[in-house]
Amino acid sequence: MITIRPKTYNLEEVVILPGVNPAERIINKAIENRDINNPGKMESFSCTAYSKMIFTVEKDTQKIADSLKFVKTDIEKDFERNHLLLIESVNEKEFIKPDKYNEKVVASKVSGFSDPIFSLIATQVQSFSFYNEYFIIFDKMYLNPISKGSTKRYLFILEDTLYNEQNDTVFIISYRPRKGKTFTGLKGFLHINTNKYAIQSVVAGPLEKDMGKVIRIKQNYEFVDNKQWFPKELITDIIFVDGLSSSGEDGYNVIAHGKSYISNIRLNPELNKKDFDHVELKFMDDANSKTVDFWDNHRAQPLSDVDIETYHLIDSISKAEKLEKKLSGLEAIMNGNIPFKCFNFPINKVIDYNSYEGIRLGLGLMTNDKISRYFSVGGYLNYGFKDKTIKYGGDLILNLHENSESKLHFSYANDIQEKAGYKFFEATDFTSSEVYRKFMIDNMDVVEKYQASFSFLSLKYLRTKIFINQSYIESTDGYTFGANLANSTNKFRFNEIGLQFRYAYNEKYLKTLRGKYPMGTNYPILCGNITRGTNLFDGEYEYIKYEAKISKTFRTKSFGKTKITLAGGLVNGDIPISKLYNGHGSNGSYSFEAENSFGTMSLGEFYCDKFFSVFFKQDFGSILFKTEKFSPKFALVHNYGISEFTKKQKHYTTKQIKSFDKGYYEGGLLINNILNQSFAGVGIGVFYRYGPYAFTKTADNFAYKMTLTIGL
Repeated sequence: MITIRPKTYNLEEVVILPGVNPAERIINKAIENRDINNPGKMESFSCTAYSKMIFTVEKDTQKIADSLKFVKTDIEKDFERNHLLLIESVNEKEFIKPDKYNEKVVASKVSGFSDPIFSLIATQVQSFSFYNEYFIIFDKMYLNPISKGSTKRYLFILEDTLYNEQNDTVFIISYRPRKGKTFTGLKGFLHINTNKYAIQSVVAGPLEKDMGKVIRIKQNYEFVDNKQWFPKELITDIIFVDGLSSSGEDGYNVIAHGKSYISNIRLNPELNKKDFDHVELKFMDDANSKTVDFWDNHRAQPLSDVDIETYHLIDSISKAEKLEKKLSGLEAIMNGNIPFKCFNFPINKVIDYNSYEGIRLGLGLMTNDKISRYFSVGGYLNYGFKDKTIKYGGDLILNLHENSESKLHFSYANDIQEKAGYKFFEATDFTSSEVYRKFMIDNMDVVEKYQASFSFLSLKYLRTKIFINQSYIESTDGYTFGANLANSTNKFRFNEIGLQFRYAYNEKYLKTLRGKYPMGTNYPILCGNITRGTNLFDGEYEYIKYEAKISKTFRTKSFGKTKITLAGGLVNGDIPISKLYNGHGSNGSYSFEAENSFGTMSLGEFYCDKFFSVFFKQDFGSILFKTEKFSPKFALVHNYGISEFTKKQKHYTTKQIKSFDKGYYEGGLLINNILNQSFAGVGIGVFYRYGPYAFTKTADNFAYKMTLTIGL
């Protein structure tokens, strides 16, 4: 008896191509004509977009055994009668070459919410057109298959050929990244029309499921006025796998389906450049209060019975559960404040931490625009549990002119500050790891400071602050300054006048009903400080300080993001170390990776009166290694600095004061997002110190870090 046992083989699909791939010839023609067909290369255009997105719930049928009968649950029956969420908006978009956009949200309607900010979910998921080097989906940038050199990175296959009513040939081409290529790519289909070899339609999505999301977008184009191909319909489909938990083992996916219909397209209209400013996307004040007639005139299709029921049901639930109040606070928290009625509570005045104070608790509040749009007043009281000291202060801000952001700010503080630190006129960026350095600072001075400042926006992108202050500083670490040790002191009085500025060319902003938020720029960002110390009004020291920083992020097709930051400072004058510079290290008893600082340098290890530093980071993202469930992000870091301390004679301390005048060198490897949850990730890093200031014992030159990333 002969027994035959089956053996299963999984054979991959084999695609046989001719010597010259015809799809590549078509794609190369599309790339050659990319600028001709790209709406973003026109002299100008304007259009109106009506967008609608629904969120609903479906059972994940892949998790149901074949032998089980599919029975609809109460949850599924509920979502046949109404959606989980319904969003509508009407946006007016204008463009002037080369990169000036003016987009207004003129109408917004969100089931359960009156705040129009939620309508951004429906309109900002994908790029407006499919012609730029990188295509954006959910703030992630993917290399466009219609980009220079794409045939070396993407595999294109000619799937079919069609003919339309205008006797144009339409080629249907599939695409996906070639095996072994390391870049963030897409997969999908392109419909290329021989009329200018333009995109008539495109379907695209990430190569793999990303953080529990399956995303697919589609764009359809129209040949407007027989002159220009232009987006006519944008479609977004998102599946949040297991997005809704339930009792038992059944899986429920949250499904989002959105469409944007483009109308009122005007090619090369005469637009006024004065109407374009640094605010690229803004909400009109009456966006959430449009009439029924307005919506009836702008909807591409009437609402269905399920849509109407959704608005009725979700609005009732929202009012009953007060969801609006709970969720509307998220935007204010982005500004670092917790809103409550007519007050904002600054989060860092409620709870904070640093190595000098330990845990810092207290109360701080500022009035908000519910009291007045023209001024804000408030104060704070805090206590550090490690230094056992109370801190307090107050602020009065006068909003003089909204468009130019002109403000007068009067402040008083009896608090602490980093010894020999430096700061620039820029808002805290919570997506940058630079913010974590403040938690590790362990050497502080006590300061009592009075300051008046005037800040304003000019030349669209230049932010300037002019200030005058008087401060009384007391050193807490045994340091003294004077002509000799017997006459030295640890208490100093400074009077200063100065100027700070930040210039970010073409930086875009989102303006909501509560405030403005930066959306970034592709150009270098320059910051600078000029401070003059004077002996007027009993000031004890005369000096002048210059500080500058420039940073730029580059994106490359195969290697991810490259960020370079240059920083430097110079002091002319004989002054205490509190107004000089430390080495800007970030290596403490516990250590987070903090970019734009030296990861192997201890805080307070070096001091100087002039310095220059270079901080380099090459972030490869997930292009080196990625699976469906595990997607760590690798980055290489290399930092260099050089400094000088020219006048050490009057400085007295228990430890040696030194600078890194021979050059300080370090390199590092970061593995981010080892653990990943939603928009935040945790990883590890290791830095190595080498060169003239390396330690004799090799192990001492290593610094081990925890990495925290947000929105990367």
